[in-house]
Amino acid sequence: MKKYVALTVLALTAVGVIASHLDIEQHDDSYLLRVDGARFDVRGQVSAYVNQLTRRCDAVQGHTPDEPMAQAVKRAISDFSPPDSRGLNVRQISTSGSWVLAEVEFPQLQPAVILLNQQSQGYAIDSGLVWSGSADPWLAGPWIRRYLQQRAPQVPGVLLACFDPTTALFGLK
Repeated sequence: MKKYVALTVLALTAVGVIASHLDIEQHDDSYLLRVDGARFDVRGQVSAYVNQLTRRCDAVQGHTPDEPMAQAVKRAISDFSPPDSRGLNVRQISTSGSWVLAEVEFPQLQPAVILLNQQSQGYAIDSGLVWSGSADPWLAGPWIRRYLQQRAPQVPGVLLACFDPTTALFGLK
């Protein structure tokens, strides 16, 4: 057998073997890589890596749940959708300018990431600025950041970039 025929057969065989194990699946207006049936959010992995390398969190302040500001945020969230939102547990609160990002869990509801805007009369929540539930099969951080950024382009990008979700809440990788 001639060398170029052998190399051609080898290349075609390699492509065939790889193609039999890989697939691209469209899901929720994006794509997942499937390797032998297991799903991988390649776009999310790349986004998370780039975010970790490029973000600068100097303009973002973290707050503890027992601070007065955090208590006011907790009251605003509790009042947003009673009675199920009562008894919430604040996992993290971050601020940048007049914007607040809160990650919370509830006894009766799915965990949520909520953007609030500080106004003269307190904290305002727009129902479109709430992420709730699982991000499965997507990587939670990039998916939630992209969701909130699309709905609130006026929010400082650094606030969303510096948000890392509690993966145990969202049941993800």
